[in-house]
Amino acid sequence: MIALFPLQLVCDRRDIGGLSTPHHPHTDRSTIFIYDGYPGGVGLTRTGYDRIEPLMTETRTLLAECPCDEGCPACVQSPHCGNANEPLDKTLAGELLDALL
Repeated sequence: MIALFPLQLVCDRRDIGGLSTPHHPHTDRSTIFIYDGYPGGVGLTRTGYDRIEPLMTETRTLLAECPCDEGCPACVQSPHCGNANEPLDKTLAGELLDALL
């Protein structure tokens, strides 16, 4: 979804950051955070939140149409990932989006 933010908002891919974790101590569950890349924020993620359904739909379409099997730089991987893209999973991302949509 982070990579598709620039299609919904006027921004650069690097203007948005993210974190996903199987267990976060503040939520006591699996959590995905998407946040403004600027200290203090500039409102990009707030606007993205208002457009979350089209953003999730575009992301689901991207995953479904990508010809790779497990995830690649075109669909789920990012050169900016702090975890070296290790926890990213194309199939599970699709299942999560299906459930949310």
